Amino acid sequence: MRYISIEKTKPGMILGKEVFDDEGRILLSVNTKLTKEYITRLSIRGYQGVYIEDELSRGIKIEEVISVELRNRGAQAVKDGNIDDLKTIAKDIVSQLLDKDKSISIDIQDLRTYDNYTYKHSVNVAVISTIIGIYLSYDEESLYELCLAALMHDIGKTKIDPAIINKPARLTMAEYRLVQEHARYSYDILDQNWLMPARTKQGVLHHHENEDGTGYPDRLVGDEIPPYAKIIHVADVYDALTSKRPYKKPYALSEAIEYLMGGSNVLFDRKAVEAFLEAVPVYAKGIEVTMTNGEKALVVANSSNPLRPIVRLISNGKDIDLNNDKDYISVTIAPHTVVENDFTSVYEKFECD
Repeated sequence: MRYISIEKTKPGMILGKEVFDDEGRILLSVNTKLTKEYITRLSIRGYQGVYIEDELSRGIKIEEVISVELRNRGAQAVKDGNIDDLKTIAKDIVSQLLDKDKSISIDIQDLRTYDNYTYKHSVNVAVISTIIGIYLSYDEESLYELCLAALMHDIGKTKIDPAIINKPARLTMAEYRLVQEHARYSYDILDQNWLMPARTKQGVLHHHENEDGTGYPDRLVGDEIPPYAKIIHVADVYDALTSKRPYKKPYALSEAIEYLMGGSNVLFDRKAVEAFLEAVPVYAKGIEVTMTNGEKALVVANSSNPLRPIVRLISNGKDIDLNNDKDYISVTIAPHTVVENDFTSVYEKFECD
């Protein structure tokens, strides 16, 4: 199985993973042969890409870290603002992740539209945050509180005009300040529930605080920032950067990871970033990469060096271990550069996502 962007999808390709609509219903099933009409409809709906099965990607196995059913339940509960359902879903996410061994790895590229971004984003942030918590050796109760905070970190956006949230142009200062209020709005909603854990509420309130005090709403610095908020901040920015939005193209996973690493101890807590790096590969399985010698390849598996995975050459189907193959000792994966994005505008946006 391999991931292919919607722009490169061609009629006749065979789906390797289901495609769901905004309500969590199967839009296209596994083994569906794509047609020009299907591809056009997926593009119009805002899907970033799809997974396909073909001879080149045979044997590349990519698994969801949580079940598709749970992911869809979570998105629906976020959309409905159903806090009781979200409490149950948080427990289920923690349970499913703890059932896996410590080598949990987030390989899968998310398949979602512009319209369901906010809901799927909250679930993604919850999954990533929980995995970071696992790598930081949090106990089960702490993982539940963290997961619940991550699921609900953006629930206050329901009080903000969607036209501002999804504005394709740069936000005005007034709009930016309005969107920043979503953290307090989210906290206020949770504060009405007297059974809501205090650490969960604090994680929601402060998930946009930066280590150097330049964040919001309270410009907290370093250890003043609650631990859950530090983790959610990392997960939130990563998922926002790697997502396709009306105002930007998605960043490559390697670019987003480089941004988090560069922001350690300035924007992000270093320990949270380091735990994140253990769980998220620089190059996810099934994605296409270009190497510095000009060859194109698919990522097959990770190796002991996250920057030098095992790849499969597109030209001849041969598997190459970049970490050990002497013929490729000087070959690396070429950086993926997105030149179309206005980074200042994007930064404003994902700091509000």
